[in-house]
Amino acid sequence: MATTVSTTIPADTSNLGYWEKTVTDMNDIDEAFANARDLGYTRLNYARVSVVGKLSEHYDSVDMYKIQLQSNGVVSLSVKGGNADKDKVLDLSKYEQKLDELKQITDPEGWAKEQAEKLEADANKDWMAELAPGLKVEVYTLKKNGQEVLIGDSSAEKGTETRDNIDAMFSGEYKAQKDTMLYIKISRDDTVGKNDELAYVMQIQQGDKFVHDYVSKESISEDTKNKTETKIPLTQTSASSSLSSVNALQIQASRYEATAQMLQVGYLNMADILSKK
Repeated sequence: MATTVSTTIPADTSNLGYWEKTVTDMNDIDEAFANARDLGYTRLNYARVSVVGKLSEHYDSVDMYKIQLQSNGVVSLSVKGGNADKDKVLDLSKYEQKLDELKQITDPEGWAKEQAEKLEADANKDWMAELAPGLKVEVYTLKKNGQEVLIGDSSAEKGTETRDNIDAMFSGEYKAQKDTMLYIKISRDDTVGKNDELAYVMQIQQGDKFVHDYVSKESISEDTKNKTETKIPLTQTSASSSLSSVNALQIQASRYEATAQMLQVGYLNMADILSKK
């Protein structure tokens, strides 16, 4: 089932739960896996998650998000560029689904032919060029040791594993396992300038139905507002996951220095005691 972004806010929310929150962007220095904006979770035929975001002009070349998959089954990832600031877009997906079900009953041969043609078209489609020109999408997971693993890349060559994986996500056919945490990185491709402002809407869901619609709206960082670039200090709770190798070496060196000082003081005390004896 090919997927496209159909809405940022449903026109009719009477039959589903609608939830909205704001997430704050990070500037380039702080944009990392440890600081990825948490979008929550998606579950089979239960939750659809949307992000209304933007790569701003100043110090905003990358956006990082993370989301947990709570079900086994296929994952659909959709990205649409353009005017992502519209509050409402008419959602026709439920009518399209009803028409599709009706045709499947009344004209099964015609419906089967259409599905085969759609699959062939999807296999040759350049999703990003068609739906979100200028944007690049990469999808990662993390190993138990924290190592990043690239599993999908919209800029990879056709026929490669990472390209096949992300095309499968775009067509709604990527098979994923329960409890997987996906990290989604959105950046500019090489067809646009490094400071071009690009708005987008991204959606993730499992299955073709949902009863809860979660929408996150990204607000720009203070650095983007002020046209400055400052490093966010490490907090005690996030230090273990945000330390760079340089930070770790500095801490290790300071620990060795403290140990050496303790040994030196101990040696001098012992020498003083022996000399008195």
